[in-house]
Amino acid sequence: MKNLFSLSLILFFFVCCKTQYDFVRKVDKEHSYAPPGTVWIKDSIYMDMCEIRNLDYLEYTLWVKKYDSINYDQVLPDTTVWRHKLSYNEPYVQYYFRHPGYRKYPVVGVSYEQVEAYCKWRTERVKEFAKLISPKSKCASSYKNYNYYYRLPTKEEWEYAANAGNGTNYGFEKLQTKENVSIFNVKERFMLGYYDIDADVTVPVFHKNPNSFALYNTIGNVAEMTMEKGISKGGGWINSIADCEISDSIKYESPSSWLGFRCVCVVTK
Repeated sequence: MKNLFSLSLILFFFVCCKTQYDFVRKVDKEHSYAPPGTVWIKDSIYMDMCEIRNLDYLEYTLWVKKYDSINYDQVLPDTTVWRHKLSYNEPYVQYYFRHPGYRKYPVVGVSYEQVEAYCKWRTERVKEFAKLISPKSKCASSYKNYNYYYRLPTKEEWEYAANAGNGTNYGFEKLQTKENVSIFNVKERFMLGYYDIDADVTVPVFHKNPNSFALYNTIGNVAEMTMEKGISKGGGWINSIADCEISDSIKYESPSSWLGFRCVCVVTK
């Protein structure tokens, strides 16, 4: 049962984490088999296409509940972050993490330590999958001949990925405003791609168009943790667009309703 759970998890990433747009960046054969749900960034670094969703983190918590129940309470997100004075949304305390309607939204309310534990768990599941995969599978050699290690990105890795070779402040040529207004101002909603959804906080992780590296929501939605504890990048739904430039860093001290994460995967022989 444990192995089947791991297999279903990996297959889920294959099916559900595909980009909806053609990936135009040229990727050589050496990097053509990206780990599930990721795209190649540079060297041996691959990055998740999207922020980690409630669904992804729910799978993690359910696995812990089944196989490591003594630590179950320690991995749960702090849903009371929605009671923060800057984000009073009481229904989200009960529904945001667990309700099916929010499965594709970014997980929030997690600490740096919880994210580190998630990365370790994800690494172990992929290694387990590598042992189970059939030698006849076309991607068997990729999994059996390489090692996979998940972690948070460094600030430099995140900035490189978010920029996607565009050399702009936000990684998108059309997003160059410096107006210090809410990220959900009507004008900015259009520029950021939120114009076709009635959202008051976060949006689904695949909602907007991706950047040139096929990464979604690098700017806005939720700020993303980096390997440097207390430092996030990209800005969240409470930030103005002027605070969301790729070079900007936003500090945090504890789990927040505007703070999430995505992983990088280091692939080595």
